[in-house]
Amino acid sequence: MTEAHTGRVVVLSPHLDDAVLSTWSVLSRSDDVQVINVCTGIPERGLLSQWDRMTGATDSASRMLERLQEDRLALASAGREAVALGFPEMQYRHGSLDAEALREALRRTMDGAVQVWAPAGIGGHDDHVQIRDVALEAARDGGRSLRLYADLPYAVRFGWPGWVSDGDADPHLVIEAWWQRFLPAEVDLSPEKHTLSDGQARRKLEALAAYRTQLPALNAGPVGLLLRGDIIRHEVSWAVQAGAD
Repeated sequence: MTEAHTGRVVVLSPHLDDAVLSTWSVLSRSDDVQVINVCTGIPERGLLSQWDRMTGATDSASRMLERLQEDRLALASAGREAVALGFPEMQYRHGSLDAEALREALRRTMDGAVQVWAPAGIGGHDDHVQIRDVALEAARDGGRSLRLYADLPYAVRFGWPGWVSDGDADPHLVIEAWWQRFLPAEVDLSPEKHTLSDGQARRKLEALAAYRTQLPALNAGPVGLLLRGDIIRHEVSWAVQAGAD
């Protein structure tokens, strides 16, 4: 189902690729959609994280600059631009994000939005979970519409459930049980699938190709299903019921 809105829709993207990976059905709408890239801080020169080394980088600062350009190209495929908040990724810091600074920055960017899309936190990545929790808190306080999106590639580690992919469900593979490990138990969530048209799926794949330094690693290992046609054409989100806590 496609929702139409007359005001600004905000997509909170923890990292440079999350919005394109998980919310292409939103980015390809005709609505006024604004992407907020949260973790875009440039690490200090001389640092080389394990992930950056694995993806062929020799310096993390240079790699982040490359990734910012990749993201601009990917979002341009949907006619979108992003606001960068400049927080450091988990791989470039010790401990969690500054909770108060994150809360202030996100509330400022969400102000006036008619709907917010935030990561569901599937996979348990600390950046995703912190951003989700701030969005939930803001929705309770401000009463705005909030949807949590299934974080790719983590959400498809075992594929999609049959009700998403229109396939037969395997009685010995309950994918929703994997999701429930990470979804906030205290919130009343209503799931919905978003199926892309052939054209939308093709454009999403073209946009993802812009992340040339990240895509091989994202599509490898236990989450190597990501670029399969029956995977990439589906997305899932949960409507957070107003007033839920």
